[in-house]
Amino acid sequence: MYRAREQKDILREMQDWSNTPASKIEGTFEYDMLAANSIEFAKVEVELEEAYRQSFGTTATGEYLTMRAAEAGIVRKEAVKAHGILTVRGRGVVREGSLFATEGGIRFAAVADTSVVSSCQVKVEAVDAGTSGNVLAGAVTKIPFSIPGINGVTNAEAMQDGYDEETDEALRMRYLEHVRYPGVSGNKRHYIEWATSVPGIGAAGCLRAWNGPNTVKVIVIDADYSTASEALIRKVYDYISERNPINAILTVVSAAVKTIDVEARVRGQPNEEDFRRAVQKYFKRIAKEGLEQGSYVSLAKIGALLLQGNSVQDYEGLTLNGAAANVPLASAELPRLGRVVLHG
Repeated sequence: MYRAREQKDILREMQDWSNTPASKIEGTFEYDMLAANSIEFAKVEVELEEAYRQSFGTTATGEYLTMRAAEAGIVRKEAVKAHGILTVRGRGVVREGSLFATEGGIRFAAVADTSVVSSCQVKVEAVDAGTSGNVLAGAVTKIPFSIPGINGVTNAEAMQDGYDEETDEALRMRYLEHVRYPGVSGNKRHYIEWATSVPGIGAAGCLRAWNGPNTVKVIVIDADYSTASEALIRKVYDYISERNPINAILTVVSAAVKTIDVEARVRGQPNEEDFRRAVQKYFKRIAKEGLEQGSYVSLAKIGALLLQGNSVQDYEGLTLNGAAANVPLASAELPRLGRVVLHG
């Protein structure tokens, strides 16, 4: 790995290389000339180190990683706008682009003209792309700019399918998997690669001949490692169908949630929020690994996560879903943390 040399080391080398008989101590003409040049050379050294680091998929970041991945046909997934249905009250016409908002200022725009008589459902999408648009049911209650005849709005269901731009970590993983395990001619890796290319998809698995010859099932979870919506599943189906080289009978499904409750008696002062974060990170890993063949939630691993850090010194009576045993996960089952009860 290339390491940038420091300015003082460059200056010392330049002084050693100089054959002039003049004094090189600080304050002399020779010193000032070499010192000024060594500062500029040190800047170049920093740029060289950065260029070296950005040349490899394992260490590149930002736009350099985007370009490196694109060379292999792996395109960074853009942020996606959340969408949903609003219930609008009054008598009038909601024009395409009409705005509605939450108390906190998250805005949604109507996607088409809709006539409202008393009450009507209006399709909207978030103005800004990203997860910020995934607001809870009942959150959209404001009309920022008056709409003639319209006097009220709410959303009976949560907005969904808003996703942030793909992170460096996620893009790097897709790029390296493409390089190391290339998808070709409709093999298993090809279907996984196609599915994970769709914005909003976090991971995918593939089962060949799952329902007889020439059948393929693709199992997906969203970028938040939760169940994929019907709209997102349809996007995956359409994307793969356009590229399917063998006209296989394709099925795309979302992994189903399996709730995992944790209970234990602990000695110490447990930080439940930290514990939840650690468990959810563990669940993300086994969710991806177990999409095809199933997996299990390890009792021992949950116990180790309880002892992570210094807040819990020991525990006993640890159970998962009421039993002191591992919890099996079938194919296409997604673990989700439920109740956490830690008795002092």
